[in-house]
Amino acid sequence: MHVVNLHWHLDERAVSQVIAALLLIAIAVAAAILLYVFSIGLIGSLGSGGGQQTKEQIIMEAYNFQTSSLLINLRNVGTASVDLGGADYFLNGVQLGTPGGSCAATLAPSDHSTATLSPNTASLVSGAAHPLKIVTPSGGVFAYTVTYGGSS
Repeated sequence: MHVVNLHWHLDERAVSQVIAALLLIAIAVAAAILLYVFSIGLIGSLGSGGGQQTKEQIIMEAYNFQTSSLLINLRNVGTASVDLGGADYFLNGVQLGTPGGSCAATLAPSDHSTATLSPNTASLVSGAAHPLKIVTPSGGVFAYTVTYGGSS
């Protein structure tokens, strides 16, 4: 008799299964609404961001680094003109001077240009890869790898 009485008290205090199911559904819907609002805000801020740097895209089509000068052939594949004349050039983290050769000061979209750089080759190892970085005045950073004593 004592066990039946205990069972009766548990049934009296419990929440019905229908109300429990409705509460779980309400919590799931509220969580989905919060996730939706958060994701719309995040997507909106990502879509409106960006600037000149995202429109500048330069690829290095070819290079020749078999002598003491580095010749690089660059092509603008972006939608904005790139100021190559005002850009900074770095080889192994060391800033190089202004490029010579037929390097255009401003590279329009779809145009290409050949730049000649004169790095200090005394510390370079023939056959080793060296990082080349171009930083435009608007903040675009383009990184490549060139091999001293090679071309591509």
